[in-house]
Amino acid sequence: MLNTVKKDSSANTCSGQDKVIIGSNRKLLLSDVKRIAQYPVIIDLSPDTHDTVKKSYEMLKLLADKRIPVYGMNTNFGDQVRYMDTHLKCDNSELYYASMMRRQINIIKSLACSQGQVVTPEIIRVTMTLRAHCLAQGYSGVSPDAIATILSYLNAGIAPVVRCYGSIGASGDLIPLASIAACFLGENVEVSYQGKIMPASEAMKQAGIGKLRPQLRDGLALINGTSFMTAIASTALYDLNRLFTQTLSAVAMSLESMLVISSAYHPLVHQLKFHKGENSINDFILNFWEGSLLISNLDELRTTETAYKPVQDYYSLRAVPQGFGPLQENLSTAVLWVENEMNSVNDNPIVDAEENQIHHTANFMGYYITEACDLLKADIAQASTWIHALLANMLHPRKNHGLPVNLTLDPDNHNGFRSMQLLSAALAVQNRKLAQSQQAFSLPTEGDNQDVSSLGAHAAFDLRESVMNLERLTAVLLLASAQALELRGIQKASLRAQEIHQVIRAHSPVLSECRPMSAELTSIVNLLQEELI
Repeated sequence: MLNTVKKDSSANTCSGQDKVIIGSNRKLLLSDVKRIAQYPVIIDLSPDTHDTVKKSYEMLKLLADKRIPVYGMNTNFGDQVRYMDTHLKCDNSELYYASMMRRQINIIKSLACSQGQVVTPEIIRVTMTLRAHCLAQGYSGVSPDAIATILSYLNAGIAPVVRCYGSIGASGDLIPLASIAACFLGENVEVSYQGKIMPASEAMKQAGIGKLRPQLRDGLALINGTSFMTAIASTALYDLNRLFTQTLSAVAMSLESMLVISSAYHPLVHQLKFHKGENSINDFILNFWEGSLLISNLDELRTTETAYKPVQDYYSLRAVPQGFGPLQENLSTAVLWVENEMNSVNDNPIVDAEENQIHHTANFMGYYITEACDLLKADIAQASTWIHALLANMLHPRKNHGLPVNLTLDPDNHNGFRSMQLLSAALAVQNRKLAQSQQAFSLPTEGDNQDVSSLGAHAAFDLRESVMNLERLTAVLLLASAQALELRGIQKASLRAQEIHQVIRAHSPVLSECRPMSAELTSIVNLLQEELI
C-alpha cells in the first residue's frame, strides 16, 4: 500500500448535506482536510462536547472568582506574565471581569499584524476548524460562545484575510490566529465572503453574526496553538500523499522508455535490504510494468554479441526503490504526526476539570509539524533531483539508447524537450533550496521568553511550495515519458503506461513542432490534482 491516508473518518454525510463532526471523542484524519477546506461543508460539534467544555469553563470561572492567578486570565502574557491584573484584589467583580475581558481583547488586537501574501481561504477554513476542534476537547476553559463563533464563521462561509508572515511556532501561531480572532471581535480587518473582500463588520452584518465578547481566557485560547501551521502542513501532506503514487508512475514510465534492466528490480535484491519502503516501491514498479515488452533482460544482454545497451544502468535507472523508499516511510510517519497534531490539545494553560488542576505548559510548540515538514522537504529535493536526472537520460543521445536527441525527430529545426529540461532544473534547484531545515533558524524573541521556537509555519509553507514544484516536475516527466514511449512504440509499453498515455494525449498532443507548453503543463497538473492519472 503506497497511500498512507486512511479513508474512514469521523466525518458524516447526513440529510444530503456534507458535514464534519468535531469535538469530544472525535478524531479528524488527513482525509477530512480536503472536505473541511471546501465551503459549504458544515462543521458541527459532537453531542457530548457541550458538557465537556462547560465543565472546564466552570472550573476556570471558579478560580477567577476566588482571585487565584492563572496565566493569561488574570495575569499578563508571555514575558509580561509577572504583571498581575490590577483588579485582582478588587472587591468590585464588575471591574475585575471587565479588566479580564479587556485583556483578552487587547492581546488579539495587538497581535493582528500578519504581513506578506494572503493565505488561501481553504487553509484558513482548516485552521479555524482545527482551532475549534482543539478548544472543544474541554481542556482550554473557554466559553461555549468562543467555539460557537468559530463555527458561525465557518458555516457562513466567511474566511478572515490572513497573511503568511508572523508565526514563529512558539506560543503557537499567535499572529495568524490573532488575525482570525480579530474578525470575531468585529475589528477593522478584512474577510473573504461570497467571493468578495470586505470589512469583517459588514460580513458579520450580512451573515447575521454578532461580535464575540471574550470571557476569562477566551482571547488567549483562540490564538495560543498550532492550528495554522498544522492546517498548512495537513493540506500539503494530503496533496503529497496523492502525488507520491503519481510521481512513481511517471518514474516507472520513464524507466520503461529507457529500456531499463529488470535485474535491479528482482524482489530478492530488495528483500536483502529489509527496508519496508524500498520493498514496497519495488513491488509497485514491478506491478506497473505488467505487460511491458520494453524491459531489458540481463541474461539476454550478456549473450547478445551486439548488445543495444551496457549490462548495467545508470544509478537513476536502477536505484529507484532505494532512493524513494525513505520518502515513503517518512510520508507515513508525517501522516501520523500531523494527524496527532490535528487532534491535539495544543493550548496553554491546560485546564483539567476532572482533577481540578491547571497546568502551565508548552503544548503550543510545533516541533512535530516542523520535523515532519523538514524530513519531507529533504526527500522531495532528492526526488526532484532524481526526476531531472531521468529527464537528462531520456534527452541526451549519449545516454538514451537510441531515442532521438531531445525526443524530437527533427532536431535541425525543433527543440523538443530541451526547454523542459531547463524548467525541471529550475524547479529542482528551488526544491533543493527549500530543503533547508527550518529548525536551524530558531531565533529568540519576545524578551527572550520565547527563547526557542519551532518555526512550524515556515516549514509548512516551504513544504507546500515543494509539493507544488514536485507536481510540476511530475507533469514534465509524464509528458516526456509519453513521447519517449511513443518513439519506442506505445503498443510495447505496459498496460498502465498505455492508459496514462491515452489520458495525456487527450490534453497534450505529440510535441512534433515547437510550441508554448505552459498551458499544457498546467493541464497535466490539473489531471494530477483531479486524480485522473
